Amino acid sequence: MSTTSSAEALPQAPTDAEPTAFLDADAVRAAAAEKLLFVTGTDTGVGKTYATAALAALLAGQGLDVHIHKPAQTGLIAPDDPERESLEARYSDVVVRGDAQIAGELAGVSYSTGFALRLPLAPAAAAEAAGAPAPTAAEQAARILRLRERHDVVLVEGAGGILVDLGGHTLADIAGECGAGALVVVCRPGLGTLNHTDLTVEAITARGLRTAGVVIGAWDDPPRAVDLSNREALAARHRLLGAVPRGWRTTAGAH
Repeated sequence: MSTTSSAEALPQAPTDAEPTAFLDADAVRAAAAEKLLFVTGTDTGVGKTYATAALAALLAGQGLDVHIHKPAQTGLIAPDDPERESLEARYSDVVVRGDAQIAGELAGVSYSTGFALRLPLAPAAAAEAAGAPAPTAAEQAARILRLRERHDVVLVEGAGGILVDLGGHTLADIAGECGAGALVVVCRPGLGTLNHTDLTVEAITARGLRTAGVVIGAWDDPPRAVDLSNREALAARHRLLGAVPRGWRTTAGAH
């Protein structure tokens, strides 16, 4: 595993900082050279949407036309959904703004969602419950490649981790169908992150795909001793692109 950045190169940054304060701008631009970048996580809730927004904002700040795409979004309901009150009473993670919208608005770029489902379940389970067949990996890839033709860079944010079932396929399958682009892995700073990150990168490599780098998705200020230790270890094991401050630009929740 290559090493191109050090833990010491990642300064503390306030939650309203510009992305250049906590991301390696040159490395991110290089990662997006194929105009397509997939963003996955070591798990759900690691700060993937914030990381996607920060990457998009950095690239947009370099004069690029950036678009954020979410292949699958669950738990998304319309603000005027007649069953909204009932759904919110039964589920704690129903939302009226999807991850692509949150990231796009944070970064100030355009965004889209492949397919959205109301129940906040894993995508395959939510699709089955709704009786709505999910698009195939080939169909998802075709849409992403059309977006790539219209924009300088497309960031594709996955759901949870790299092998989450999106309806008979995974984000890795979609990336493979696209035949272009690399993956950015978003991880936690705390205990267990080294193993989870290594496993994710190993799974990506085993499928013939490329990892462009790792981003710590929710960096606390001040960091804990374990966070600092893990940041140093991540920088030694992978291309560490940066660490996004927890709550960057907003306090709204994102996965």
